[in-house]
Amino acid sequence: MHELPEVTLHSQDLDETRDIATRVLHPHKLSVVGDGPFGIALHVVSLGALSIGWLSYTTAVRIESTHPGYYQVNIPAAGPMMARCGAEEVVAGPGLGTVYTPERPAEFTVPAPLLAMRIGQRALNHELALLLDRRPRKPVELGLGLDVSSGRGARWLALVQSLSADLADPKALIRQPMVAAPFAHSVLAGLLLASRHEYSDELAAPVAAVGPPTVRAAQAYIEANADRPLTVTDIAKATGVGVRGLQQGFHRALDMSPMRYLRQVRLREAHRELRAADPAATTVGDVAARWGFGHQGRFAVEYRRRYGCPPAETLRMT
Repeated sequence: MHELPEVTLHSQDLDETRDIATRVLHPHKLSVVGDGPFGIALHVVSLGALSIGWLSYTTAVRIESTHPGYYQVNIPAAGPMMARCGAEEVVAGPGLGTVYTPERPAEFTVPAPLLAMRIGQRALNHELALLLDRRPRKPVELGLGLDVSSGRGARWLALVQSLSADLADPKALIRQPMVAAPFAHSVLAGLLLASRHEYSDELAAPVAAVGPPTVRAAQAYIEANADRPLTVTDIAKATGVGVRGLQQGFHRALDMSPMRYLRQVRLREAHRELRAADPAATTVGDVAARWGFGHQGRFAVEYRRRYGCPPAETLRMT
């Protein structure tokens, strides 16, 4: 199984913590402001432009940092968490996360565990260009406060929490590149759609759906490349159209998204492989991972819904 880069730290040493956290996350100054003894627990997994993990301290600390080349997103498990970035200030908590913009000095006090993400600036702005179907006038500046209590923000947070929970298992299928790449893409795109910034209104405006010939071309590309770690961006680029126009075209022609169509193709191919496989040499988990299904239990539910039996039964019938 492919191994994703990751760092785990458990320490009571301030200097060690500053050194490792600076290398893994950002240059920062760490000060203890709570009454208890200092300790840190950190686990971060890297999926390329996105690093995600949990960070907790045994006592309250204040962190002063800069984020050159990266956005930092923090979702506290409890509050209040005082946060500042540039001239903005917010009091964050479980329903309100924080987003720190690259190059701006940031400061926050951590009284509770954080779900933390580091996102490459170039990658996020590339994602924005794909959503806009043009190059943005300037790098996106996300507001410090990120509402994750309802709507798009809550749906985005549910995706991130699911991803972080799966990554906590060293044997999880999400660690396969086939599965991890689309998840990372979804996190970046979802953050842009859930945040308020100067391009929000443009992203919310309707776009023209692509026509049936383009949808058919995209279907053919998906069929030919379903064994690769595809994202909707890859599919749109291969067909020479914008992401949102492609999504609208799929919904109009097929009543589903391009990624849902991809999932159906992969489920069909997994079914074919299970029917042809030797049960003595193949497992359901092997097949699920090979076709991009990151959670074997959810794969089994989806498989049974479509084929009327568990995948293990199909494998035993060969």
